[in-house]
Amino acid sequence: MKISDISWEAELDLNIVLDSIHEAINTKKLFRYQFKKSESSVNILEKAINNYVKTKFSLGVSSATNAIFLALKSAGIKSTSKVLIPAFTFTAVPSAVIQCGAEPVLVDITENYVVDLIDLELKIIATGAKYFLISHMRGHLCDMPEVVRICEKHSVILIEDAAHALGVTWNGKHAGTFGLAGIYSLQSYKIINAGEGGMLVTNDPDVFWKSVFMSGSYENNYQLHSSEDLNIAEKYKNKLPVFNVRMNNLTAALAIPQLLNIESTISRLNKNYDTLVTKLNRPDLVIFPIKPYEVRAVRDSAQMRIMLNESCRNELKIKLNQSGVPISYFGGVNNSNARLYQNWKFLDSKNSNLPNTKKHLEEVFDLRLPIHFTIECIERVSDIFLNVIEEL
Repeated sequence: MKISDISWEAELDLNIVLDSIHEAINTKKLFRYQFKKSESSVNILEKAINNYVKTKFSLGVSSATNAIFLALKSAGIKSTSKVLIPAFTFTAVPSAVIQCGAEPVLVDITENYVVDLIDLELKIIATGAKYFLISHMRGHLCDMPEVVRICEKHSVILIEDAAHALGVTWNGKHAGTFGLAGIYSLQSYKIINAGEGGMLVTNDPDVFWKSVFMSGSYENNYQLHSSEDLNIAEKYKNKLPVFNVRMNNLTAALAIPQLLNIESTISRLNKNYDTLVTKLNRPDLVIFPIKPYEVRAVRDSAQMRIMLNESCRNELKIKLNQSGVPISYFGGVNNSNARLYQNWKFLDSKNSNLPNTKKHLEEVFDLRLPIHFTIECIERVSDIFLNVIEEL
């Protein structure tokens, strides 16, 4: 296989989704609230998500960012609120906090790219923050029972950005179900590729119904969502602003069959990742993060620490890119990566105490492993990777 034959862009498996799409199009209805006497595709997707992650409520919206925004608003966040977030996440996470008018407070990370729980507790005490928006960045999960314990100890509300972590579990419990609300992404580079889209899940009826109304449910359309706790829904009717971030039926129709096949996709992704780790087995040079034994991971990307000096790391990135491997690197100068907190210029982070985040990321390379990759693709990429490293 030639490296030029490998497609690094997200690809949709048409064999899986075509029947679902045709069924949705044949209804001639794209708006979820056109379905008064039958279920919309969005309703069907929401029930499927509930069934998969074992939650009581779910809500499909236009993006994971908007799902985070709704979760924060429904949790009671105001313009005076401080919201703790990891310093290693995607720019959309602090952006959702800003969208609420609240103040993000950055928390340090560990060498395994997850929140430093010691720093989390120190910053809860130092700032008085009552909200923690944890981000399971790149699907890496920290000790979630300990996160819950810390939040309960300090009366902090936990919301999970599990955009990268649909299918990831801790002792069988799904990421996104430990806090008041959880969020998943259906954007093209996630395990379910619907182009765009987000899911909010919760077991709290107040969070659910507030999110329903603010997502763009007007008049009596809220009754098309769920028959559960309608008495609670009545409390919020006409009481909340409407932000119109609904999901359309074609997005849901793309997602449904992929969700029904998600376990086979996870198995294939993890086999690809294990092959990559085995092929790049140079523990003196290439270091992969340690996964807690309690975690069932979902590896649609790989992060690795390359033990070279900075100039060699920059050269490694350039040579890999030139060789057809579009790897990213979190270090170096003039790095515009949207996952680096230093690049969130809408935040004043110069006084943030984050001694480990920069240190832990500056040697790290980030490689997507698209869900359509085969073992043959992984082996070809690994061979090129090793050849370039040997040249350096």
